Amino acid sequence: MAMTTKDRLVIRAELESQGYSTDYVDEAPPKITLYRHKAQRNPQGEVVSEVGTAVSGLPGQPSYVRDKARQGLLAWPPSDSCTCRWCSERKSGTEPKGTGKRTMGPHFNSQV
Repeated sequence: MAMTTKDRLVIRAELESQGYSTDYVDEAPPKITLYRHKAQRNPQGEVVSEVGTAVSGLPGQPSYVRDKARQGLLAWPPSDSCTCRWCSERKSGTEPKGTGKRTMGPHFNSQV
């Protein structure tokens, strides 16, 4: 599906707000390595993938990178100078400790 000018502007604005360059939408690489700025947790609240873990070989499409940026995966490793919301929360000590409110539906419960 082709990206319209409006879509391109919306994606560009959101990526810029996350810290990406203004030209990323037009010059996106085919593959990219993203770094976790937010720890990945399982439904029980246990950390599955630590902050700073590199995930390589991901699509470089701006819309995909935007969606991953919303989940805490950014194109640069976390550092003391990073100003993303997850690094800021970690520095200030306000990182959420809960497991979230999502629950698995009954169709996932095995009766075997």
